[in-house]
Amino acid sequence: MECIKHKRVKDRKMIKAMRKDYCERCGAYADIEPHHVFTVGSGGGDIAMNLVQLCTSCHIGAHSGSVKRDELLAIVARREGVTYEDAYRVNRKAMGYMVD
Repeated sequence: MECIKHKRVKDRKMIKAMRKDYCERCGAYADIEPHHVFTVGSGGGDIAMNLVQLCTSCHIGAHSGSVKRDELLAIVARREGVTYEDAYRVNRKAMGYMVD
């Protein structure tokens, strides 16, 4: 059985469009690129539902595990006006997983 690797969605324009000057988690000043909720290494794409603007402190927390993925995905869902489940489903589909 052959395993086909899914191609990750890459879109520098989307990253630029999602950039804000404030953290969507705590409201502090943010001067770095948006964070990928589902990591690039795991196939997370450059789509609006997978990007959240974080300040440096929250970004470090997201990478260390003290800020959980569920919290970030809930922020994205609220921002996009969808349910948490829909945001999760869109991300998984973009990563190449079969979703219903």
